[in-house]
Amino acid sequence: GRWLCEVDQMVREVRDKEKLRQTFGLHMGRRAAERILARDPGLSGVEEEITVMFVDMRSWTARASASPPAEIVEIMNDFFRVSVRAVEEEHRGMVNKYLGDGFMAIFGAGDSSSNHARDAVSAGCEILEAVNELNEQLAGKNRAAIQIGIGIHSGPAIVGSVGSPQRLEFTAIGNPVNVASRIQGLTKTGGRPWLVTEAVRNRAGDSSQFGGLPPQEVRGIEGRVMIFAVRV
Repeated sequence: GRWLCEVDQMVREVRDKEKLRQTFGLHMGRRAAERILARDPGLSGVEEEITVMFVDMRSWTARASASPPAEIVEIMNDFFRVSVRAVEEEHRGMVNKYLGDGFMAIFGAGDSSSNHARDAVSAGCEILEAVNELNEQLAGKNRAAIQIGIGIHSGPAIVGSVGSPQRLEFTAIGNPVNVASRIQGLTKTGGRPWLVTEAVRNRAGDSSQFGGLPPQEVRGIEGRVMIFAVRV
């Protein structure tokens, strides 16, 4: 009888874990998932202050055309492995979407007690450090270095599950997502690999980390936006 109870409990735990994976994705931390479910059991959506990070790998099309497919996949998997660890295991965020050669991450969902802007900035530091280590390994194999751009913005967004009944996705919707993506886009032309908005600088705490740049126009925000480069 006791053995059957233990098996039954094990099966239940596997099912629960599988349900969390289907709802949040393969790598979503259990604690973060439980925190979100406790606040919004149906995942129907709530508005909350979060921080959104976009990370993009540069010159990927040129690399893909000049390298064997297996090498491309290996490099991308290495990059995603270190990035997911920095975001989810070290700094309380969740990698929400893979975007081909980059990803979107959310910090602060279901966790009003966290300083999600500081968590996102700390995760960005760790990602850049990990990419530098990967680049040392690539240099040893005579392969081109990985170059990335990071954009971060904080603000109110709707967080919940969207999609069809067969394929739901837990995500954030709203202006912070659009702005973070566009801030990341500015790294392509601004010569700075990592940019954040004034909202992130003000929430993150240590203002000495950030160097102010000339205000810029960003679609989705009225007027010119104060943008800061993160000192690394």
